[in-house]
Parts: sequence; structure tokens; C-alpha cells
Amino acid sequence: MSLTLNPPTTLLSVRDLHVNFTSRWPQEPNIDVLRGVSFQLERGERLALVGESGAGKSLLATSIIQLFDTSARIRHGSVHFEGQDLTQLSSKQLRQVRGRRIGMVFQDPMTNLNPNLTLEQQLLQCILSHRNISRAEARLVALHKLRQVHIPAPETRMRQYPHQLSAGQLQRVTIAMALTLEPALIIADEPTSALDVTMQAEIISLLTHLCHNNGVALLLISHDLSLVAHASDRCLIMYAGQIVEQGHTKSLINDAQHPYTQGLIRALPQMSQPGQSLYQIPGQMPLAQELGNQCAFANRCEHAFAACWSQPPTRTVTLEREVSCHLVNPAPAPAPPAEPEL
Repeated sequence: MSLTLNPPTTLLSVRDLHVNFTSRWPQEPNIDVLRGVSFQLERGERLALVGESGAGKSLLATSIIQLFDTSARIRHGSVHFEGQDLTQLSSKQLRQVRGRRIGMVFQDPMTNLNPNLTLEQQLLQCILSHRNISRAEARLVALHKLRQVHIPAPETRMRQYPHQLSAGQLQRVTIAMALTLEPALIIADEPTSALDVTMQAEIISLLTHLCHNNGVALLLISHDLSLVAHASDRCLIMYAGQIVEQGHTKSLINDAQHPYTQGLIRALPQMSQPGQSLYQIPGQMPLAQELGNQCAFANRCEHAFAACWSQPPTRTVTLEREVSCHLVNPAPAPAPPAEPEL
């Protein structure tokens, strides 16, 4: 009797990822900007990546599919997607993964669409470059996806150029484009940053709804913890090129363990009383070259003590949470000096 094995549920596994940029000056060392990033994403899961500007969120997103600047390189670590290590693939093999198996939704849709081509030309180009179907069939697929993202009169919109649509409509088009090839994962990098507040929640709701209905995993990148609170199953908190805390979103927001996560929550507008000044985390995020053998958040943390300045925190792993902080897992006290022998 043959046994039916369940397919593996892990879709994306990033392990100990280190990424740096090549220095322009030979005498200067190459400094890691991403430092030991590790996480997993399950099939169909919605995962949020949250942190301030400069934390390394976008670099992590582009490192997964190696769509970064030519001066950047993966120095160490692995990125396993659907069973293969993307860091070991050739450029040609990576092009088969980008778009087809991993879709991208970028911050500003105007920079992701060609202003000289109609929406139909761009959608069909995307579909026909990866699928062996006729132009007429590709057009039907494009129209179907535009209807899914609630673009009014899609037949008319297909003949228009990007500048003839609003920012919200353009972001819907980029979501449709990301879904046309039926990927297993969509990476959405700050997909609402170019939109007004009234459109942000609508676009996030649409994106998460479509991913859920199509069985597509979602990696949602944002600096706004409140925006992803109801749109993600789990949440990664990133600071200075490292994941400092991760866990189920509701649990993490209700009981944050890392002082940086606590600061992000305190800074939410709804945490302040009317007329009260909004909370700001004091200080600034250090540059990669300023980080020594210490906790990266030590210079901004009101709870920092001696160990925070002398050694990096180890990662504490429980069933529901992973945290890198000396407050959660205190560093061992230094051993007392040995007694001199008589």
C-alpha cells in the first residue's frame, strides 16, 4: 500500500542572511547591512515586515529575488523558495522565478509602469513572456484580473496610459499584474505609501482579500504597524538590518517584548489622548558602520544596561515568539577572576 505524503507547508525559508554593499574605496571594509536575518513563510500565510525607514526592509525584499543594486551582494546565508535555494540560481533561472512564482508590488506604481505603453501592452507583455498562450487568451486573463481588483470599465482602461489613471487605480493595476501569472508569493513593498489615507486601508484590504482567495502567500512590508495589524497572520519587527522580534500579530501587539516594538506601538496615533503630543522613540537608528559588538538598539533604549553595550543579545525562541533582547534573555554575568594559587 502506497502512502500519500502531505506537501511541505513552508514556502519561503530565509536563513542567516547577510547582505553588504561593495565599498567604493578598497581600503574600506564592506559592512553588512542585513545581519543574520532568518524567518519562514508558510504557503498561503500573510506575513508583515515592519520597521522604520532605513531598517533594511526593502533590501530584504529585493534580496529574496536578487533584484537589488549591482553593488549589493549576498555574503552569507540561504533563501529557499519552493525547495530550491535562490542564491544558487543563475540570472536566467531567477527570471523564471520573478513574476511567475514571486510577484512584486512596489511603493510607487508610476515607477513600476512604462508611461509610453498602454496598460494592455504592459499586461500582455507580462503574461506572454511567461505563459505559452495566444494574445487573445492573454487579453482575457488581463481583463479578468482587472475586474478582480475592481477597475471600472476595464476594456476602456486597457487602452489608456498610466497618466490617465489615479494613483489608487494604478496600484490596483500593479496588483492585477502581480496576480496574472498566479504566483505562489507576492511581496508588497510599502504598497500604500504613495496613496492618501482614505485609499490605504482599501488597497491593503483588497490585496489581502485577493491573496487569501487565490491561495497566495503575502509578504507585506510597511513602517505602519497599525496598517498591517488586521492584514497579517504573523509579524516581523526589523531594526538596523536584523529581526528583533517576531510572532503572531495580535499576540505581538498585545504583549510586545522588545523595547523597540513597544516604542513602535506607543508611537501609534491612537495611543495618544486628544491634544497630547505623539510619542517618538528618542534618537536615531545607527548606521551599519557604527554598529560594534553591542545591541543595535542600545543607544535609544531606556532600559539599556551594561551588557547591552558590550555584547549582542542572543535570540530567545518560544512557541509563540522570537525575541533578541538582553531583557528577555539576560547575558550571563562575567566569571569572577580566579584566585591566585599560593
